[in-house]
Amino acid sequence: MDAQANGNSKLKKQWDALYAECTHVYCKNPTVEDVLTELRTLASRKGNAVILEMGKDDLYRLDAEICTLIAREVRAPLPPYRNAYNRFASWIGGVNRNHPIEIFTPNYDVLFEQAFEQHPIPHFDGFVGSHNPWFDLASIEHDVVPARWTRLWKLHGSINWEKSEELVNGAKVSRVVRVTREAAQGKVMIYPSHLKYDQSRRMPYLAMLDRLRAFFHGKDAPRLIVCGYSFLDDHLNEVLLDGLRGNRNAQCFALMYSDLLQHERAVSYAKKQSNLTVLAWDGAVVGTRVGQYRPGTAGGGEHYPWLIEEDSENNSGHGKLVKNRLGDFHYLGLFLEQLCGNENER
Repeated sequence: MDAQANGNSKLKKQWDALYAECTHVYCKNPTVEDVLTELRTLASRKGNAVILEMGKDDLYRLDAEICTLIAREVRAPLPPYRNAYNRFASWIGGVNRNHPIEIFTPNYDVLFEQAFEQHPIPHFDGFVGSHNPWFDLASIEHDVVPARWTRLWKLHGSINWEKSEELVNGAKVSRVVRVTREAAQGKVMIYPSHLKYDQSRRMPYLAMLDRLRAFFHGKDAPRLIVCGYSFLDDHLNEVLLDGLRGNRNAQCFALMYSDLLQHERAVSYAKKQSNLTVLAWDGAVVGTRVGQYRPGTAGGGEHYPWLIEEDSENNSGHGKLVKNRLGDFHYLGLFLEQLCGNENER
């Protein structure tokens, strides 16, 4: 984000001031969602006092610019070659299910939607209609979707969600619509990790979190596979951990993108929560116990590229270290493809 702001000196100055403020508030390296949280908290305050040399209009303008930059960065189309999203969609479509599969993603891109439409996999994301589909809470609450459908819940919004204001019978009505194009500048619906903003923004965010809560309560033994999530979002963590505590039959398998030392939060949670299993590249937390993978257990090679053995640096090359790369969505896609067979073979 910082590199993108360099082209606009005023934007860069405002971003730097806000980022420095967030570093003080959060006592860590703030994410872009932390910055949006602080930005919208400042913008929603009462009064018109200037803060960090920015008035309310400056804050709203900076919010719109940040969301525009995010949309520009993540709007890449799905690659034409077979990729992890295609493999994931193949796995969904290749297995008979008694209940719809549910996907919860904090990503803003539309890669899942593109993969589902290519295969095609019918899915429901909370929007209804055909011309300008709108977010409809009642359709979510009634929760009647065929088992062959997939539910896609975008927890932090999407680059193709747009805030719309229309006149209906002489009254102004605000709602969130899903557009086939990229959302207009200043209207893209991207949510930070807080709830302190207007109702039109708050409702989709709350509804998506409610779907995650319902996932743990609606089944006897729900299974949740988490891939690449860093456990840095306190609101998502609260819902996830409360769900695991409230349903002891639930199981969550967190596939991490790097070594255990890079994921202190996830490890600390799993050491206290027996039904949360963390599988990192170099080790795991299983049943609250932390350990490395046992050498000699990795098949590796062509058939299991996500599980390899390599020389251990700690043993000067005399020992072996097992590495589990399922936290990389590319390798998770290969794994799921093996479960249901190659698309061409089917």
